[in-house]
Amino acid sequence: MENKEARIKVKTKPINRRYAKWGYIFALPFIVLYLIFTFVPMGNSLYYAFCYVRHYIGYAEPKLLSQEGYPWYQNFKEVFTAASFWDSVKNTFKFSIGQIIPEWILAFWLAVMMTDRRLKFKGRKILKSIFVFPKLLAGSTVGSLLTSFLLMFFGSFAFKLYMASMIDGFGFEFEDFEYLTSMPFFIIIVSIFMHFGITFIYAVVGITSVPVEVFEAAEMDGANRLQTFFHVTIPCMRPVMLFITILSVVDCLGMSDIPAIFGYSSDRENLTLQSYIQMQAGQCLDRASVGCIVLLFLCAVISGIFYFAFFRDKDEEALRKMRRKEKREMARARGEAS
Repeated sequence: MENKEARIKVKTKPINRRYAKWGYIFALPFIVLYLIFTFVPMGNSLYYAFCYVRHYIGYAEPKLLSQEGYPWYQNFKEVFTAASFWDSVKNTFKFSIGQIIPEWILAFWLAVMMTDRRLKFKGRKILKSIFVFPKLLAGSTVGSLLTSFLLMFFGSFAFKLYMASMIDGFGFEFEDFEYLTSMPFFIIIVSIFMHFGITFIYAVVGITSVPVEVFEAAEMDGANRLQTFFHVTIPCMRPVMLFITILSVVDCLGMSDIPAIFGYSSDRENLTLQSYIQMQAGQCLDRASVGCIVLLFLCAVISGIFYFAFFRDKDEEALRKMRRKEKREMARARGEAS
């Protein structure tokens, strides 16, 4: 019996090595391209943040701030003391919160409808393609068309609300409905329209990855659809939820194409952090590099907060701690015995 198990181990070990080798081979092109087109530019941005690069022309190596007679933190000081930078950060968070909450509600509601076995919903494949189609088009094209439509619709809608309130004597002023025709409102609406499709597709993937037996058990226990979604679906699709969260955070913090449709106003109402970086890159590459570092830091911190607050497997972590404690106790016992 022992010889048979040894033969099985000898046979399976080379097979596992062969499969592992092909996995590394297939991953190698992605790793090389990532290092060339992502990691190297990120390293250059980190380096330029401590250099003096203003209206830089030519391909000569930029000089460090210390070589130009400035302190090493001069670029960070100029960026953090600029009012336009803080306006861009404030607008970015405002647009992000206004986009993520309605986008998730709409995307998950549609995903649950499309994957519910108890609903005989026809045309699911066609609707899935329609929902994700805006993401495949250019943001400027779709944003311009949708903005023109929304201006006509919400402009007349706000005026009708104002006239109705005047007739009925509710006491509303036209300024109370002015937000329906404001620039931030249109930016949020167009961003939701552009991005909820891809969130919907990932939500469908996460829901369909949950075994059907789990939903059947919840249905037999008398759980309604709302209880099933919050207590069964969301906990079972935790890895996909983490991916959706990081994707939404990166998309929202890197928003620039849709606010650019309206042009950059003098009051910086539609200036986002990514737009600030693009504007600085044309004149002050060092300040733009500082903005890139701030953007990367915000993406990492916010994603980490979401992970540790909502998506971390606390039971598995407690089990790991218990195993480490047991190993330490066993090692201590062996040391005392010896």
